[in-house]
Amino acid sequence: MRRAVVLTAASLVLVSPWARADGPLMELQTEALTPGLVLEESRRPVHQIRLLVESDGKHGTLVLDPNVPEFDEFGGLIGGVQTPQASGKGGGLPTVQLACAIEFVKSGEDKWLLFRLKGEKITSPLLIATRGPILDAGPARVLVLGRDKKVSTVIAMTRYGLAVP
Repeated sequence: MRRAVVLTAASLVLVSPWARADGPLMELQTEALTPGLVLEESRRPVHQIRLLVESDGKHGTLVLDPNVPEFDEFGGLIGGVQTPQASGKGGGLPTVQLACAIEFVKSGEDKWLLFRLKGEKITSPLLIATRGPILDAGPARVLVLGRDKKVSTVIAMTRYGLAVP
């Protein structure tokens, strides 16, 4: 009887929609952006960018948060955008979530790698620069290209392992 219960429980875990082997493994997240960044994909200025990277390192979800951040008197984030630091205190506006491919572009000096975010609904020229592979620890940045195809905006990102959507 005990084996039957264990096997049944194990089979439920294997077919559970929440038990995705290919689910997000790493989250790259900007700080709260003030003022917001204007991107074509969002009707409102974006106050935080998150990239949920799948376990293959080649696919992910770009999350654009239009909620205006809230700060305490010392500048600490206390609400507005959806982040682990202000969990449960996000704003009322829905985030824009876009499936994307993470395409390797080139290597640079000092182990920097450049990736392009491409997706059916992604029209802004967005790049991710990481020191080392995208799934490893280390510095990361989101880069927005201007009309001249040169970097116009650079925003530092923090890495969080085992992302929870």
